[in-house]
Formats: sequence, C-alpha cells, structure tokens
Amino acid sequence: MNGGMRGALTLLGFALIAMTAFFGARQWQSVQQTFTRTGPAADCDLLAGPCRQAVAGGSVTFSIEPGSIPLMKTLELEVATEGLDVSAATVEIRGLNMDMGLNRTPLSREADGPWKGETILPICSQRRMEWEAAVQLVAGQRLEVPFAFHTTRP
Repeated sequence: MNGGMRGALTLLGFALIAMTAFFGARQWQSVQQTFTRTGPAADCDLLAGPCRQAVAGGSVTFSIEPGSIPLMKTLELEVATEGLDVSAATVEIRGLNMDMGLNRTPLSREADGPWKGETILPICSQRRMEWEAAVQLVAGQRLEVPFAFHTTRP
C-alpha cells in the first residue's frame, strides 16, 4: 500500500471516529433532557423576590441573588422544595429573545436545606433581555419548572 492510500485511509478513519462521537453525544444529550414541564409560575417577578410554583405533590421556590440580577456578576441560585423527594437539581437559564448559549448550573445541597449554585449571565447586544430559568428536578420523576425574568443592560 502506498503512502497516499494509507493517508487517505487514516483520514477516513478519523472522520468516522469524529462522526460517531458527534452523533453519540447528540443521542446522550437528548436522553439526558427528558423532563415533564410544568406551566410557568403565575405572577412571578424574580426581581421582587423568590417565586413559588405548585407542582404535583408539592411546590418549588426559586430565587436569584442579588435581586437586581446584574449581568457579568456572580449570581446565587437557590431552589427550595416542599413535598418532593429530590435527588438532583439543576437550573438551565435560556435566553428567550436571543439565543445566549448553554447556561446550565448543577445545584448542591447541604443536609436538608435548599439546593444552591452560582452562575453568571452574559451581556447581550439587546438592552432588555428576556430569560427563563428552568429548574430541573429529579424527584422520582424528572420535572422542569420554568421561571421567567428579565435583565436590562446598563
């Protein structure tokens, strides 16, 4: 086998490995994100304080600190639940009027307290940005509870 043929076969092998990895990752991501989504929290204004949403079997309360929700500064996320046996919690923040990329924060819990984590929101070219914080819980079933909010670029 000559050098040119060997190089072409090597290149084809790398392309097949890359394609397999890409499609495997896509499949893994689609399996990981199967949540039963609830309706949005009614009368929720995270800028005014924590928001509570009733879900089957209990409730979910979500807050962001500082309450002014500044951009490009560390934000403290907190999720408290009642009536749910939660084994894992994540908050996925999505830009609604512009795609702002993936912002997924796994939360941790100490003892029987609330779930907590930190994130940073990026600055957007739009002055007012609409967001959704989707609280994702594993509590026997996989629940996603959306909380809407907005930020204003200075």
